[in-house]
Amino acid sequence: MDRKEFLSVFGTGAVALVCSYCFGSCKQQDNPISAPTNVDFTLDLTNSAYAALRTNGGYVYNGGVIVARTTGGAYVAVSQACTHQGTTLIYDPGGNQFYCQAHGSTFATNGSVTRGPASSPLTSYKTTLTGNSLRVYS
Repeated sequence: MDRKEFLSVFGTGAVALVCSYCFGSCKQQDNPISAPTNVDFTLDLTNSAYAALRTNGGYVYNGGVIVARTTGGAYVAVSQACTHQGTTLIYDPGGNQFYCQAHGSTFATNGSVTRGPASSPLTSYKTTLTGNSLRVYS
């Protein structure tokens, strides 16, 4: 085998390998991310660790849950891992949605998918505010 033939064969194989990896990862299905179950915790909103929840658009993480205060002032809580590949979500107050920075999936405040590649909803939790105590529970 001469040099030109070797490079041709090697180049074709390398291109095929790279393409299969790229196209394969684009089709990757949702990972079975296990959302926290039996959730029941209370956040003291006077605690500086939860100061972000005193402002509309703020959010915090606690025990695998992202708790946010929507632009309208409501408290919402969903599982913090994107159902596509498990990336930690952020709350986007401009869109009033949860957003995955890895691949662009978005979720409504109730956890439903509004844009993929994620196809499975987030687990949603109940919230109850009593004075300065915010209870998050299943």
